[in-house]
Amino acid sequence: MIDWCAAAIDSGSLATTESSMAKVSVSEGLMRVADRSVASDGGSGLTSDTIVEQVFREIRAFRIYDGPTEVHKWALAKKIKREWETAHP
Repeated sequence: MIDWCAAAIDSGSLATTESSMAKVSVSEGLMRVADRSVASDGGSGLTSDTIVEQVFREIRAFRIYDGPTEVHKWALAKKIKREWETAHP
């Protein structure tokens, strides 16, 4: 997906849809992995100075950079709805 997004940008497109899709996909996947890592470590996953705690903090912040993931999801849903309504008048 990242290669697809980069190719769209390289072709001269603004690639707003592609970059939103990549951001949502990557940030959601990373958050799932970080959350499962914390869960497998139990209480020590977030309370001590571990790599799991550091990664969890960084992933949480990543979901907010360049617009919260929820905003990207909303924009994508709006675009899909608009395209569907155009194709099915």
